[in-house]
Amino acid sequence: MPEPQQISRKHRWKVQGRVAVLEYASAHGLKPAAERFGLDRKTVRKWRDRAKAAGEAGLVPRYPKRRPPDATVRLIEEARRELGWGACRIRLWLLRVHQIKVAAKTIARICVDLGLPRAQGAEAPRRAPRQLKLFEKATPGESVQVDVKVVTVNGTKAYQYRACDDCTRYRVLRLFPRLNTRTSVDFLAELRRVLPFSIQRVQTDHGTEFSFDFAGCCESSRITRFQEHKKARPKGRASLINVPSLTPDGERPADGNSYASRGPFARYCVGNIKCSYGVPGNMTYG
Repeated sequence: MPEPQQISRKHRWKVQGRVAVLEYASAHGLKPAAERFGLDRKTVRKWRDRAKAAGEAGLVPRYPKRRPPDATVRLIEEARRELGWGACRIRLWLLRVHQIKVAAKTIARICVDLGLPRAQGAEAPRRAPRQLKLFEKATPGESVQVDVKVVTVNGTKAYQYRACDDCTRYRVLRLFPRLNTRTSVDFLAELRRVLPFSIQRVQTDHGTEFSFDFAGCCESSRITRFQEHKKARPKGRASLINVPSLTPDGERPADGNSYASRGPFARYCVGNIKCSYGVPGNMTYG
């Protein structure tokens, strides 16, 4: 019986399965083995005879070699030797010129069996690895990105405020038990206290924790606030206030909506914040 390593790796599992069938057949008979594994008794008998004759090597699958006619093989050899074509180009040439349909894998296998040289096609140029461009600013504090991430600390839900300077990559992280505008204002104050340089601009997303009070705190600290662009936003709308015709006293506009209940800061924003239409997050204080 040959050693297990002499059997090809692609046939090793097939051989082991057939050995298991024969062991069951030797213990219970050919008919029970055929019924158990869904095989024909002739197949199990053929495997048994091959195993007796050559051992496990006789159980290796014997697939028939399918090869095109000799005329087609000569055309394939000519195309590879004389023209240096690859398998795909030879397949198209046989189909269009000689009306012979042969798979590209079959052509490649025939070239290997005949020991033909490799195709002479030009090697594809290797692409240089893409170098990611680092987004950075020229001076510290020119742009500080602020974001919030939900984390779990000892089984308790918490909110991690993170700030990163685009020039120095200086980071500041703080944990808060709640997510609201007050915690955002507190984090901005902590950020101004910790960073060794002054903040010129703060970039945030459109979360509710960065609403009017946070914008007012930035304005009082002479910090420009910049919001990321939304993916889908109707054109022609203000970035922060949808109705620019509101009065500072919170009077009811013509469309029937009242903004007097938004508090004194909302009334201050109505009178002092100017929104640029079509440019999300772009606002100045007058």
